[in-house]
Amino acid sequence: MSHRKILTRVATHRIFIVVIAGMLGLLLAYNSAKASQTNEYELRALAIAQATASIPTIPALLESGDPQHKLAVLGDTLRINTHASYVVIANIKGIRFSHPNPKLIGKKLDGTQPALKGRSYTTIDKAGTLGVSVNGKTPIYAPNGKIVGMVSAGILLSALSTGSWYLVHGFLLYGIGLLLVGLLLSELLVRLAHGRELSEELQAVTALIQEREAMLHSIREGVITLNLANEITLINDEARKLLGLRVDVIGKRIDEVVGAGRISELLLGTVENEDDLQVLTENHSIVINRREVLDNQTPIGYVIILRDRTEHIGLLRELESVRNLTEALRSQQHEFANRLHTINGLLELSNYEEAAKYLGEIAHVQSNLAEELTFKLGNSLITALLIAKVTIAKERGVTMTIDAKTSLDDLSINPNALVTVVGNLIDNAIDAASGSPLATVEVSFLKSSDRMKCILVHDSGPGLPEADPSIVFQDGYSTKESNGAGHRGLGLAIVHRLVKQSSGFITASNNDGATFMVNIPIAQSVRLKAHV
Repeated sequence: MSHRKILTRVATHRIFIVVIAGMLGLLLAYNSAKASQTNEYELRALAIAQATASIPTIPALLESGDPQHKLAVLGDTLRINTHASYVVIANIKGIRFSHPNPKLIGKKLDGTQPALKGRSYTTIDKAGTLGVSVNGKTPIYAPNGKIVGMVSAGILLSALSTGSWYLVHGFLLYGIGLLLVGLLLSELLVRLAHGRELSEELQAVTALIQEREAMLHSIREGVITLNLANEITLINDEARKLLGLRVDVIGKRIDEVVGAGRISELLLGTVENEDDLQVLTENHSIVINRREVLDNQTPIGYVIILRDRTEHIGLLRELESVRNLTEALRSQQHEFANRLHTINGLLELSNYEEAAKYLGEIAHVQSNLAEELTFKLGNSLITALLIAKVTIAKERGVTMTIDAKTSLDDLSINPNALVTVVGNLIDNAIDAASGSPLATVEVSFLKSSDRMKCILVHDSGPGLPEADPSIVFQDGYSTKESNGAGHRGLGLAIVHRLVKQSSGFITASNNDGATFMVNIPIAQSVRLKAHV
C-alpha cells in the first residue's frame, strides 16, 4: 500500500474513530457520575435517618404509643428541614407514626426486618408509596440498648431530575469540546504524517520488532503465548527445542501439537495450578509455569514459561546416590557396632573360641557375598550398591535375596544410569515390602535372549494399581505422601526414561506383590565381537 493511500485512510477514518471513542468515553463517564450521584443521595438519606433516630425523645414516644401525635409533626418538620421526600418513624412492629401521607399513618411499613434487627442500610425502593426513591433505614435504640423502632428516610428519584439535568448538559458541553479537540489533534497528526517520510517510521517499527524477536529467541527459557482458545500465538526457539517441535505450530492448539499426556495437561492448565510443575520428556526434564494474562482484569490469554532442569535432575540423581551411600554406611556402622558388642561380650566372658568362630562366620558370609556378586555381575558399582541395599533392607526387617546369573558389564546403558535404575527399583521394593508379613525383596539378573539381559525386582508389598500398573511410570504419580522435601513421582519416571534411552523397555505387574522387569540390550560392540 502506497504512502498516499495510507494517509488517505487515516484521514478518512479519523473522524469516525474520534467520534466513537469520544461517545463511548462520555457514556462511561456519565454512567459513573450518575452512579456516584445516586450513591451520594443514598448516603444522604441514611444520614437523615440516623440523625432522626438519635433524637432522645423518640424512643419514649414510641413506647408510649404517641397519643398526642408528636411523631407525625416531628417527621414532617424533619422532612421539610432536610429537603427529604419522606421521613417515616415506625415502632418495633413496623407501624408508621409519621408519613407525608396522613392516611398511611398507623399502617404497617414493608421491609422493616433488617433495620429492626439492628442493621443500618441503603436501598433503591422501587415499590414505595410515593414512587421510586433512594432510601436509608436505621434502627431506633432506647436508653437501655433495646431496639424500639426504626426510621426510614428517602429522596424520590424524581426530585433528582434537576441535578441529573445539569449533569447531562454538563457532559454534553464537555463532550462537544472533547470531540473538537480530538478532531483538531487528529488533523494535526495527519499533517505531521504528510510532512514526514513514512518509510522511516515503518523502518523504526520493523527494527523494534526485530529487536523483540532477537531477544525472545536468545533467552534460555522457553516462552509460549496462547490465546483464550489455547492456540499458540508465539513460541521461541528454546520452547521448540524442549518440546521437540519441528513444524510451524503458530495458530494450532497446544494439546494438538504436543499430543496427549501429562505435559499436555500442564500446558493446558487442566491440573492443579501450582508453581514449578515438573514433567519429563524423552530428552529433557522441564519445569512449567502457566500464567493467565489479564487486561483490566479481563483474561486475554496465557503465558507459559519452560525451564530446562535436565542437569538439575542429573545432580539430584547423584545426590540421591550419595544419600543412599550415606544411609548404607550408617546401616553398616549400626550392624558392625552390634557385632563388635557381641564379640566384646564373648571376650568379657573369656569365651575365646566362640568369639573366633563368630568372627570367622561373619567374615565368611560378608566376603562370600561380595566375591560372588563381583564374579557373577562383573560390575563393581552394582556390587557395592547391592551389598549396601542388603544391609539397609535387613535393618528395616526385609529379607533381600539376590540371584545373579549373568554379568552386567556388557550392557548398552551408562553405568551411572544403571546404578540409578537398579537402586531406585530396590528402594521402592524395600519401601513397599517394609511392614508386610514375611517382608521379602527378590532381585534377579538374567539373560533373556542373545541380545537382551533382564533385571527382575519383586517385593511382597501391597502391589500396584490393578487397573493400569504402568501408571507408576507417569511423572507426577506417587503413592507416597509429599514431605515438602522435593518433587514426588519422578523416580520411576526417570527409570523409565533411562531404560528407554538405552533402547530397552520396562514393565510392571502384580504377582503377590509388585514385579518390575527391565530388559536392556547388550552393547552392539560386544555382540559383534561374540560373532567374530
